Amino acid sequence: MNKEITIIGGAGHVGLAFALICTSKNIKVHIHDNNTQSIKLIKKGIMPHKEKNGSKFLKNAVKKNLLTFSSKIDEIKLNKINVVCLGTPIDEFLNPQYNILTDIIKLLIKVLNKDNHIIIRSTVFPGTTRYLHQILKNHRKDIKMSFFPERFVQGLALEEFNKFPHIIGSINKKSEKECKKFLNIFSKEIITMKPEEAEITKLFLNSYRYVQFSIANQFYKIADSANLDYKVINYAMKHKYSRGNIPSPGFTAGPCLFKDTMQLSAFSNNNFSLGMEAMSTNEGLVNYIVGKLLKKYNLSKKIVGILGMSFKAESDDIRNSLSYKLKKVLSLHSKKVLTTDPYVKSDKNIQSLEHVKNKSDILIIATPHKIYKKIKTDKIIYNIWVDF
Repeated sequence: MNKEITIIGGAGHVGLAFALICTSKNIKVHIHDNNTQSIKLIKKGIMPHKEKNGSKFLKNAVKKNLLTFSSKIDEIKLNKINVVCLGTPIDEFLNPQYNILTDIIKLLIKVLNKDNHIIIRSTVFPGTTRYLHQILKNHRKDIKMSFFPERFVQGLALEEFNKFPHIIGSINKKSEKECKKFLNIFSKEIITMKPEEAEITKLFLNSYRYVQFSIANQFYKIADSANLDYKVINYAMKHKYSRGNIPSPGFTAGPCLFKDTMQLSAFSNNNFSLGMEAMSTNEGLVNYIVGKLLKKYNLSKKIVGILGMSFKAESDDIRNSLSYKLKKVLSLHSKKVLTTDPYVKSDKNIQSLEHVKNKSDILIIATPHKIYKKIKTDKIIYNIWVDF
């Protein structure tokens, strides 16, 4: 068993979750991350973001002294297994950005040796793992390298990690054997394939979900435009009917689904028409909602309150949240826009629910946090979440 591993980007949502999964097996983890604020919290046993059972796992890891940290590259401690969990955003032209991963690989060149194994856990454009390996080879660093995608729902990593088989795509058999041996600590079922196949498997899964949500949003808009009650329709489609497995409509956003759909589109030379249509539908839901309100109310005389700013329910993550797009569009038309969210602490403009409820003329449930189910008010409420 590996007694210690290193996780680069170990204070983020994916990295920290994996770190805690490892410490639950009594594996020491060296966390390297330039987010010094998150590292300060982790050292104190405080989760920097929401994760089910995260606090319990973290306190146990801190108590057992299983975590060490670095924030500067010259302080990093590499181990036999080194997992990279860095964000992989797309640029303003919806193309993948390699520089975050290539930069860290280039910085590691000086300290890497033949015993090190780099495992990429970030979701990447097909061919990225092999490309990064070639950078190392060009510098005479024949390092073992694998791709190991995460497959859990954000916020439920500790609960879901061992529920599914793990997928790996390694550069060669030597890398595959070592990566598989490491992951067998957690699961006996490992699916092996080429790096490019593993990379595109992850993109296919996320893109499929994104397209599914777009179908639900399109159905909602078709029914709503015809003055039909989609809540009733949604119930009829799903109730005791096994083939009615249709998601509910609502904002589809966050750091993964949209971005990964665009990565797949770029990989297909922009021939993934379903993905582009899904983007148009999902991103266009904000303008549809505002358009509906403009037809019914004189928004220039109305204060609008947005309930929920995180990208999904019971989360504190605001990355790529459509609530912020909604706020921006509403700001062009309404007298004032107020926002509230019980979990988001990083946005200083967020106010209490009571204040927003009392001051607003119209309330929009943008994120279906459970707390909003119990809301009592005589104000106008716009709610697209039909299952909520």
